[in-house]
Amino acid sequence: MSTPVRVLVERVYAALGAGDEAGLRTLLAEDFVQTLSLGLPDALGGVNVGPDAAIRDGWWAIGARFRVLAEPERWLPSGEDVLVVTGTYRGTARATKAPVEAAFAHVWTAREGRLVALEQITDTARWAPS
Repeated sequence: MSTPVRVLVERVYAALGAGDEAGLRTLLAEDFVQTLSLGLPDALGGVNVGPDAAIRDGWWAIGARFRVLAEPERWLPSGEDVLVVTGTYRGTARATKAPVEAAFAHVWTAREGRLVALEQITDTARWAPS
């Protein structure tokens, strides 16, 4: 029996909050596809394929400019292997210390006990560049 998608996603949020790259790698399939909102500032949005790109060009690139945490608020199953999570990002721009906040919707997909996709829809276009 494979790990439920919600358990996998809870582990991802915990690993991201802790900056645990090794923990993230155990959760992501080799063909993981991350689609980030094109509204992210500094050209951070777009598609990243594979765990290396998702971590380096996705989460860590955002983390270099912004110190934010995802605060999940609603967990909405959409089938056995798909989970929609809505919530709020809260934090600061690293360079300016300006507050940043944005609502998000994350659509996670799992297969065989690993996460294979994340589509992030977030109103981050209004975040001030750092």
